[in-house]
Amino acid sequence: MPPYLLLILTPFITAAIGWFTNWVAIKMLFHPRVPVRIFCWKWQGLIPRRQLQLACESAEIIEREILQQHMILNEIKKINLEPYLEKTAHTLVWERIGPQLQAIPLLGSFINDGILAKFEVIACAEIKNEAGPLIEKVATQFEASVDLKQMIEDNIAAFDLERLESIVNAVAKREFRTIEGLGAVLGFVIGCLQVVLLWATGAIAL
Repeated sequence: MPPYLLLILTPFITAAIGWFTNWVAIKMLFHPRVPVRIFCWKWQGLIPRRQLQLACESAEIIEREILQQHMILNEIKKINLEPYLEKTAHTLVWERIGPQLQAIPLLGSFINDGILAKFEVIACAEIKNEAGPLIEKVATQFEASVDLKQMIEDNIAAFDLERLESIVNAVAKREFRTIEGLGAVLGFVIGCLQVVLLWATGAIAL
C-alpha cells in the first residue's frame, strides 16, 4: 500500500474503531443477558449482572429518602375527599336511608324531600368531621403495614430486561447516537494526530 494512502485512510480507520467501540459499550449495557465464559473470563452485560444489586440499592434509597420522611403519609393526607364525601352523603340519604324510612308504616308518610334534604346536610357534616381522623388512620396504617421497600426491590429484580432495554433505547436513542458519533469524531482526531506524528517523525514519507 502506498504510504500516502495509509496516511489518508488512518483517520477513517480510527474513526470507525472509535464508533464501533462506543457501539459495543452501549450494547454491553444489556448484552449478553446470560453470562458467557471466554477462557477464564466471564462476560455479561452490566444491567443483567447488576440487576439484583440495583434493585436492592434503589429500594434502600427510596426507603431512606422517601419513606423515612413520611412523604407518602403526608401525600395521602393532602387528598381532598370533600367532593366524594358530599356525593356519598347524597347517595346514602336519598338512595339508601330515605327509601327505607319511607317504607316504614306511619313514619314513612312524614319523610318528605325537605326532611331528606336536612338529613343530607347533617350526614355530610358528620362525614366530613370524621374524614380527617379516618384518613390519618388509613395513611398511618398504610405506611406501617405495606412494605414498599420490598415491593420496589422485588419489582425491579423481576423486571423484564428486554422490555427495559426497549424503554431505555426509546428514551435515550438520540443520546446513544451522540455517544457513537463522538467516538467516531475522537477516533478521527486521534487518527489525524497519528498521521501528523508519523509524518513529522519521518516514519512515513509522502
